[in-house]
Order: sequence, then C-alpha cells, then structure tokens
Amino acid sequence: MTKYAFLQATHSFVILWTNQQGGYFHMQRPSFASREEYARHFIDIEYWQPYVEAICERHNLAPSHHIQRGLPGSNPVFIVDERYVVKIYTRLFGGAESSARELELYSLFARFPQLPFPILLAFGTLFPVGQEWHWPYIVISVIPGTNIGEFYEQVQYADKLALARYLGPLLYKLHNLPLDGLQSFKPAWDGFVSFLEQQRHSCVENHKCWKALPASLIGQIDGYLLPVRTLVNQRSRPLLLHCDLNQDHVMGFLKDGHWQTTGIIDFGDARIGERLYELIALHVGLFHGDKTLLRAFLESYGIDKMVEKQFVHQAMSYTLLFEFDVLGPILQATPSLRSATSLAKLAELLWDIE
Repeated sequence: MTKYAFLQATHSFVILWTNQQGGYFHMQRPSFASREEYARHFIDIEYWQPYVEAICERHNLAPSHHIQRGLPGSNPVFIVDERYVVKIYTRLFGGAESSARELELYSLFARFPQLPFPILLAFGTLFPVGQEWHWPYIVISVIPGTNIGEFYEQVQYADKLALARYLGPLLYKLHNLPLDGLQSFKPAWDGFVSFLEQQRHSCVENHKCWKALPASLIGQIDGYLLPVRTLVNQRSRPLLLHCDLNQDHVMGFLKDGHWQTTGIIDFGDARIGERLYELIALHVGLFHGDKTLLRAFLESYGIDKMVEKQFVHQAMSYTLLFEFDVLGPILQATPSLRSATSLAKLAELLWDIE
C-alpha cells in the first residue's frame, strides 16, 4: 500500500508527498487545461484516489479500503468505506465560496447531532494557499442508504405521504437553526434579493437554453413574473434553506416493501432566503408535482395558513426563477402539464392545492 509522508502540515493546509520505491517525490497538484478536461476527470476514482487516501491518512480516519464516487455535481465527491464523504473543491464554479459555506454549515450541523444531516469530521487544503489553487476539502459523515430516486416508483404511496409529513417538521427545524456568528449565512435579506434579481435578469435566456418550456410560454415570462419585492416579505425573518431537496438528496432504505428515511444530504446550494423557494425542488423534484404530497408537507410544517391567493403565482414565479432547470423532467413525464397554453394555466396545474 502506498504510504504518505506529510513533510509540512498545519491545521489549514498540507503538502503531500508519496513514498514509492523508498524515495519521496512531491505529489502533483491537480491541473486541468479546460473545463472540458476537468469534466472528464472530476469523478474519475483512479485519478483522485491518491488524494482521497492522503486526506484520510492525514486525519487518522480508518484505512480507505473502498472508494466509490458520489453523485455527480460540480466538485469531486467520494464515499470512503461507506463511512466518510470526501469532497474536494475545484476553483471552477466558485470553489472558494462553496468550500467556506459548506465548512461553516456542516460545522453548524455538528452542534445538532439529533438532526439527520451530515456533520463535519475534518477539513483542510491539499496545498498551501498561494498563487495556485490550494484545493480545499471537507470530510463529512455518511447518511446511510440509497437516495429515494433509485426506488421512487417502488415506494408505496402511503410511504410517500409519510415522507412528506416527516419532512415538514424536519425542514422547519433546519429553517430555524441559530445563525449567530456565521459569516456565510448571515440572517439578512440582501443576498437573497440580489440572487433573485440576477435570476430575474437571466430568466428568459436560461429557459431558452434549457428548452423545457415551449417558445410560446417563454415569451410570457417577462409579463408573468412577480416583482422581487412582492416575492420577498422583508418584514419576516430570512431562513436557512436547503434549496435543492429533490429525490437525489433524501436517503433511506426500501425494507420489506416500505421506505425508511435515514436523512438528507448535499447542502451545497444552501442559502438564506424565503421559505417558498424551498418548495420548488421539493414539490417538483421530490414529490413529482403531486399536490396531495405538497399539502401533507405544508400541513406538517405548519404553514398551511400561509397558502393564500397569491401562493400559486408566487410559487410559479419562484419555479421560473429557480437556479436550475426543474421543469424539464416533470414536463416530459406529465402530459397534462405539457397541454398548458399559458404560464397561468401551468401554475394552476402545478401549484393550486385548493
């Protein structure tokens, strides 16, 4: 087995060397000439294995006998011995900001071990901070099981209802975690409002690129979207949101024909914001647009009274402004939604739970 000698280390960085045939040489810094080259390698276990093993050894984690790749995303993510998740951040796609945000968030979760979220076990950088990218990383705990998306069609409807009711109080607790002292998740509206304004500016072009909506509906976007000031109730307190709670990020087991949830993963898109924004990935990406499940979630969360006249218009506006293409899969799978000839009708079909 390859051995690693850490010739220089502090709490925040480490220079890695590897021992081969009795001699030491500097471990090559990951380098990619283009985003395309990075895309070819970022989930390549063979390429990243030396770095993952070095991280585990540095932090005195159990020997890494089995390394498997995690769900594809923007950064290399690997699961080690089904116990640890190692995430290494590229400079591409805002790696400096993402690493700082997730480090702070998983540290917060470690203060509340009763919540079924990953917690921080270790962190550092592969190389010292300098002119070249230092490749920060975190190590977090594994939430056992498989994502519900792998079994969704096999999960009984009663279990889907139970999941919706389970997620209500759980997300309420997430949304109301204390944020005192956090730098990346300050309880203020400025960041979320700015994010929505940016999304509003690029909304039409995004949907043209995604090609999920027909051109006739894309042409209605500018006239349909509610103003940001209407979408955000700045008199209320901004909340900590997951922002991407779809079927890939709810973990559990299908046991004896019944789904048992073990927890929630992937808080990489978490932000401070308006709780209605949380519903988009949840309803479209996890509930597959099932309004009975949405109603069950809202009731268990305790915000059923919040569903007022503007709820449908607000929810559809957030759907259109969402950071990712959430409409493509559900429109492809649901013919009745594709029949909508206006955004108002699509909103009614998707969000009207009365």
